[in-house]
Amino acid sequence: MTTYKLKNQAVAILVVMLPLSFVGQTSKHKTPSPLEIAKNSMPLHLSETASLAMKTKAAAIAATASTVATASTAATTSSASSSTTKAPAVIPSAIASITVEGRAADEILQADTAIALQATSAEMQAAPGTYNDIPRFLMTEPGVTFDTDSRNTYMVNGGNPIENLYVVDGVEVANINHLSTSNSSGGFVSMLDTDAVSSVSLHKALYSTKYTGALSSVLSVNTAAPAAQKRHFQMDMGYAGMGAIYSHPVGKKAAFLTQYRRSVINYFTDDIGIGGAPVYYGTLARVDTHPTGKDTVFGLYIGGNDKIAIRPNLQDNEDPGYVRTTYTGNRGIYAATWNHIVSGSTLLTSQVSYASSHTTTSQVNAMQNNAPVYSDDLKEGLSNGRFEWLSDRRNYKMLLGTTFGVRQLDYMINQAKGFPSPYNVEPLPVNASDIQFNGNPMDQAAYGQFTWKKFRKLEATFGTRMQRFGLSGATAVSPQASVMVQLAKGVRFFGGAANYSQQAPLPTVLGIASNRTLKPISDVQYQATVVYETERGDRLSIGGYHKVYSMYPVSVEHPTLSLANIVDTFGQPFLYMPMVSKGSGISNGVEVEFNSSFNRKLFVRTNVGLGRSFATALDGVSRRTNYDMPLRTNLIAGVRMGKKQIFTTRYSSHTGTPYTPYLVMQSQLQQRPIYDVTGVNTARGTDYQRVDVHYEVNLQKEGRGMKLYGGLDNALNNRNYYQYVMIPHCPGCGPYELTQMNRYPEFGLTWAF
Repeated sequence: MTTYKLKNQAVAILVVMLPLSFVGQTSKHKTPSPLEIAKNSMPLHLSETASLAMKTKAAAIAATASTVATASTAATTSSASSSTTKAPAVIPSAIASITVEGRAADEILQADTAIALQATSAEMQAAPGTYNDIPRFLMTEPGVTFDTDSRNTYMVNGGNPIENLYVVDGVEVANINHLSTSNSSGGFVSMLDTDAVSSVSLHKALYSTKYTGALSSVLSVNTAAPAAQKRHFQMDMGYAGMGAIYSHPVGKKAAFLTQYRRSVINYFTDDIGIGGAPVYYGTLARVDTHPTGKDTVFGLYIGGNDKIAIRPNLQDNEDPGYVRTTYTGNRGIYAATWNHIVSGSTLLTSQVSYASSHTTTSQVNAMQNNAPVYSDDLKEGLSNGRFEWLSDRRNYKMLLGTTFGVRQLDYMINQAKGFPSPYNVEPLPVNASDIQFNGNPMDQAAYGQFTWKKFRKLEATFGTRMQRFGLSGATAVSPQASVMVQLAKGVRFFGGAANYSQQAPLPTVLGIASNRTLKPISDVQYQATVVYETERGDRLSIGGYHKVYSMYPVSVEHPTLSLANIVDTFGQPFLYMPMVSKGSGISNGVEVEFNSSFNRKLFVRTNVGLGRSFATALDGVSRRTNYDMPLRTNLIAGVRMGKKQIFTTRYSSHTGTPYTPYLVMQSQLQQRPIYDVTGVNTARGTDYQRVDVHYEVNLQKEGRGMKLYGGLDNALNNRNYYQYVMIPHCPGCGPYELTQMNRYPEFGLTWAF
């Protein structure tokens, strides 16, 4: 254990110190003066604060050059807005912005910019009921659904929550959340504070070929650029925790930003409604260096520790718990990225990263003298390297890249010790396993993407990715093609098709020895959307999607069960079962979205979606998945009261989630839940509806001062359905409807120095 932690600390020091080693180097490239920039008409990214100060075009150019030399301190607490001029003769703005602003190259490569969901830090913080949490904000966006408001797990376009990938400053991160749940990309709350983030983009269809294994979405997070001119410090406290952000320059060519946050809710209660309260803390650190006019080196660290103990109350006839669960976890990712402009239109990117995760879980049956039910000790490391060549020219963009990674897996899984399966009427323990796996599988991939641009009215993109999955030895080839056409002023059409592949979750693969033969899951996506945008920033879109899944993991013993309809195991016994890659699925839907400019006095973000999601197991029958919610509605409306106050309200609703009914008589006789596997997801819970309100007073001036906010979540105190549960220690009680969060006040403050 000590060796494992020391290894992580050594890698962290190496990654952070690597960019700083460039600070003392002398640049051979002269930094252009404001007049030279004006002469060459170089477009650069302007901070929001600088943009508002521009009164003439000449002043804007001069201020832009100043921004290039030293980034605005306010960039750590407010989002950025773009301002461009005539196309450059030497360095395209997209590539230039990578070296002078610290942007990742990811957004240049996206073909789906017309339909990607984008939001700034300020927009996320103004959204009621999201607790300054990025994944919870995404739940207000079209095509994004959730099944409980107690966690931030989300599903995109009818997909499984395991199908979402996080990318932070161009670095792939398996999970950015504390208390990340098994077989999911979600958790309790994000490790990233929205004050340390400038913007996010959710790509939920036809995203770039460069990404590893994501069947439903890619969330690209851009952290705030460190202050390069003077120090900046702020403290904050709210529902998601309390913490601080510190940003400062390091010499003349580097800057550093760090964020720390820990939980506070555990100081006020030992039960948040799930039988326990989480304890966690997390850290973000970013170093930017600009050793030359053509080179930028970034160092990134994201890490966190968390734990929770869930203790059911056997004296409470409304507490369905009977399993005591103890969980601990720590995870971290360390990365260094070097961007080098080879010529006016060509960029080379080299990246090395190391990700580690160590979690332990122990479950015992409180009704049987704490008899062991499940335990695991999961250690995972991933050493990864990436190299990319990108050319961004007037008429085309081209990307070529390769990535390779070596996993360090040390898994111990021991399940079903003396505990029967809830899918079997027979009370005998099944699927008992005592798995120990040690291995170093290597993943490799090569990818390419080409975009042809014509008169700024047509873009056609073609790409493919070839990936070898080291654990299974399988190879997948994933092609894609899309087109974006400008139909009229402000009106664009985007459509295409793409194929993606993703490895099944590691606990599923390694929990049962026979599951190591599971093949990568595959889906084919079809997308068509029309978008209308005004010059003031208002946006209206209408689109549809269709997804076809194959090689989906399904149960061998229960022909009706698929990985897409197995019951949520949070707070219940974990259960892994023998599976084969013979399932299929389908998901389709249409969405209408309208977003007004956030800068308006009255602003709104609203969307309505219709969609269905079905999965087929070994019996060949199509059944509803756990994520089949035919109607979804979201509305965020806000008003600015003067220059310092914002009032916003949010309404969210969706069709009730499907569930599998119980065999009530057998469950009561055996005092344990037993599902009716002949009726998988044939029932549906009541519809979800919730209203939240949020009020914010910003007393800050030039990035200094206090910001206060407060609100009321689930203001109407709706009793929203979560799932039906059995009360094993209450004979005759029958199935009980477990509801979600009640009315809850929210408040917090931020103080910047």
